[in-house]
Amino acid sequence: MNFKEHKTWKEKVPKRANPVKIRAYIYQCRDLPAADADGSSDPYITAWDTSGKMKKTSVIDDNNNPLFYESIELDYEVNDSTKLETFPPFILDVYDYDSGIFDSKDDFLGRAIVEPKNARILTQE
Repeated sequence: MNFKEHKTWKEKVPKRANPVKIRAYIYQCRDLPAADADGSSDPYITAWDTSGKMKKTSVIDDNNNPLFYESIELDYEVNDSTKLETFPPFILDVYDYDSGIFDSKDDFLGRAIVEPKNARILTQE
């Protein structure tokens, strides 16, 4: 039997994942819930990449409408970096930072899920 006739040789080899850097521009949040006793929050935003690493913004103290104006770089591995449908959704979580409080975890304030079709591809040439 000719090896080229075997079904596994006839199948197309799946493309290997391509590493891609995603830059998320974080501008602002509006009307965050109050998580502190004084009626405000100390928000920061986290994002995860496909390698499982968490990135986060700085903490904005005492503000329910914070202005971040930061960017976060995320590492993604996708099958085709030119097609947005191969990207998983971008998930951004907002937390209230609790400092100096014993046995307290940061409070979850909200989540934004950005579908890749709503993102924009910028290429460098």
